[in-house]
Amino acid sequence: MKKSKPENDDSRGPVTLQVIADHAGVTRALVSMALHNSPKVAAATRERIQALARELGYRPNPMVRALMSEVRQRRKRSFQAKLGFVTNLQTADCWLGKKGVYAEYFMGAQQRGRELGYEVEHFWLGEYRANPSRLSDILQARGIPGLLIPPLPQDDRTFDLDLSGFRVVAFGYSLQRSNIHRFCNHHVQTIQDAVEQLVRRGYRHIGIGLGKMEIEQVNYLWLAGLAVARCRFPGLKISFLNTKKVERASFQKWIRRTKPEAVICLGHDTHAWLLELGLRTPEDIGYLHLDCRSDAQISGMYQNTKRLGIAAVELLATLVEGSISSDDGKPRYVMVNSDFHEGSTLRPLPAEA
Repeated sequence: MKKSKPENDDSRGPVTLQVIADHAGVTRALVSMALHNSPKVAAATRERIQALARELGYRPNPMVRALMSEVRQRRKRSFQAKLGFVTNLQTADCWLGKKGVYAEYFMGAQQRGRELGYEVEHFWLGEYRANPSRLSDILQARGIPGLLIPPLPQDDRTFDLDLSGFRVVAFGYSLQRSNIHRFCNHHVQTIQDAVEQLVRRGYRHIGIGLGKMEIEQVNYLWLAGLAVARCRFPGLKISFLNTKKVERASFQKWIRRTKPEAVICLGHDTHAWLLELGLRTPEDIGYLHLDCRSDAQISGMYQNTKRLGIAAVELLATLVEGSISSDDGKPRYVMVNSDFHEGSTLRPLPAEA
């Protein structure tokens, strides 16, 4: 029998889950599930218990919540399901076994997925270009409820897979779908910190060796970061490549014409193109890559892509386990900062006075 609500009197002690259960006439476990929005509790019951908890002045103990979270993290979880990692690159295996962005996304997702009880399996959409619905049927038949989608190629952003019925988390901005949860590098911070590193090393004329396609790929956020950098360093000279794609001939012609003291790039061949011109790094020109590896000889910004993979699979697991639809109209955009990697292609920082 449901009991009447007690008066708001601190002398009665804290309002616990058991107190709420006693007044609701239900079990403590049911109260816990209702307060955590468990889909196993009927909506009407859930709303009634939550309303009662508010009336009673229930406040969760953050220390207990943190402790229980740690216990759950340490508890070995049994296998629950498989998640898909769907690429649409030129070939199925061009990224496998290499140290690069896609490999680190996959490695981070696979590692954290196993800790959470999931296997992450790679699927190549290119194998089903003639009939993309075939892949959708295969994923559904195998009971794969969630998909991770890494960035699409700059020159081909087609992705014809029907995503309805799946929980989806994408990396970056290239997948042109609404209501998609996304994990991205904090591009504004990345290029701001890159410029600051160059300024601190005494460079006063910086070349931005990015093509328009590379800028569009990140929703123009490279330009936003550069706008902030210009405000912070008003005396800095910045020269832009201003070509659609970064190609060898136009890049080298631009370097000869503008003669920057240091250049910021994304293309993997741009450093070799500087060497072809007889320019040594860092003796003749500084070179900074916006997406370098953490163990590279090249100086630049490491985008923490493995950490992005870890965080993305955590969110995907939450969506799957909570039966949270991707069509709820409230997509999450999560950004992760880059770290500067010293490398050997920039002059060292001046000694402190």
